Amino acid sequence: MKQTVLEFDEKLYKLTEDLVKRGDYKRAALLLSNKHPEDVALILDKLDEEDRIKVFKYLPVELQADVLIRLDDESIDDVLKALSEKDISELVGELDVDDAVDVLGELSDEERQKVLSYVPPDEREEVKELLKYPENSAGGLMTTDFIAYNQDLTVEEALHRLKQEEKPDEVSSTIYVVDDKGRLIGEVYLRDLLKAKPNTKLKEIVREVPSVPVDLDQEEVARLFEKYDVFSMPVVDEHGKLLGVITVDDILDVLEEEATEDIHRLSGWGEAESIYTPTLKMATKRLPWLLINLGTAFLAASVVAIFKSTIAAFAYLAVFMPVIAGEGGNTGVQTIALVVRSLALGEIDFSDFKRLFVREFIVGLIVGSVVGLVSGLVAYIWVGNFYFGLLVFLGHVGNMVAGCLAGLTVPMILKFFKQDPALASGVIVTTVTDVTGYFIFLGLATIFMNHLHLL
Repeated sequence: MKQTVLEFDEKLYKLTEDLVKRGDYKRAALLLSNKHPEDVALILDKLDEEDRIKVFKYLPVELQADVLIRLDDESIDDVLKALSEKDISELVGELDVDDAVDVLGELSDEERQKVLSYVPPDEREEVKELLKYPENSAGGLMTTDFIAYNQDLTVEEALHRLKQEEKPDEVSSTIYVVDDKGRLIGEVYLRDLLKAKPNTKLKEIVREVPSVPVDLDQEEVARLFEKYDVFSMPVVDEHGKLLGVITVDDILDVLEEEATEDIHRLSGWGEAESIYTPTLKMATKRLPWLLINLGTAFLAASVVAIFKSTIAAFAYLAVFMPVIAGEGGNTGVQTIALVVRSLALGEIDFSDFKRLFVREFIVGLIVGSVVGLVSGLVAYIWVGNFYFGLLVFLGHVGNMVAGCLAGLTVPMILKFFKQDPALASGVIVTTVTDVTGYFIFLGLATIFMNHLHLL
């Protein structure tokens, strides 16, 4: 499911909201009934849960189906909980099979079985087959709504069959070619059929087409779409048998979903949230990572406690401690953003680690020296002590080098252990830079103490 980011129609929302406030849900639904499903979904997402459900129920069934798959996950849960199994089955019947699978995936096993009992047998088996695949795999993305003909069919026979097909135009424009065992041979475009001689066999005009294995992760699928610059891609099993097709609109949803997920995880939210998530639920989702952050903060505080006598002897240390720790953390987060993106796009792997380690070390030295020089001059002018300025300079260099190296190493380690590199990188790297920054700065201060005068 996707969270749409189209420009919001504020005027339409205000009109809908006024009708809702008056309790006229039927007129509100009538107002929305001729609007694009994307606009309707945006407006329903902004309404309170109770109002959202009441307006949704008055929408035409065809529009309900189109709107449902465009709502954010929170709103989808609300709507599905409010509908009966029979109502949901009617919506499923209006959806493309891959969208129907997405909706059913939001239900419990028991609810799913009840809904499927209302679905016609042929559609039910098709949906059940797709439900076997993980949601974030090629199998979970694909649709079985495609056209495939045997390679020995002639162009004339293929065109005759094509006329009998009741498929959408976007499906009919590409014909997949298979052998007698259903294994993918390639594809033929509709224009190829129109140009070829009637007695030409499909295997004579077939084009090679990239395909994806059914168990491939959705991020990898999206990467292949970008690599081959295609609008659709067939899905095959381990024997090369054609199982389904993934279309570009599903890939756009994947890209948005993965980008949102990574940003949320880098921010320490963990599970993705919507801006319209109920207040208590949003707070509950954020709390676990905030508590973990609290634990890491105490770890950094324990390092400070080791040098409490040094801080007591020279109070200006406490003034510059957060500056050095903060700059190191910012450097680490910058590196994390680059590394996580590069890992997601397949631009780097573990064989690049040594080269990248050296590069980040040099980058850390450069940015640390520049920032440290500025900060050291400020410290020298402020405090009037050359050695304190030098101490601030060295603290910045050491911690910003540590930030660059941690920002590279932590995501790579998580990737090595088959974890999402964005999952805990920010928390871990911030902890590293806090601990390292305090230890370097306060450790050097202890060494330089004879040169730091009490003020």
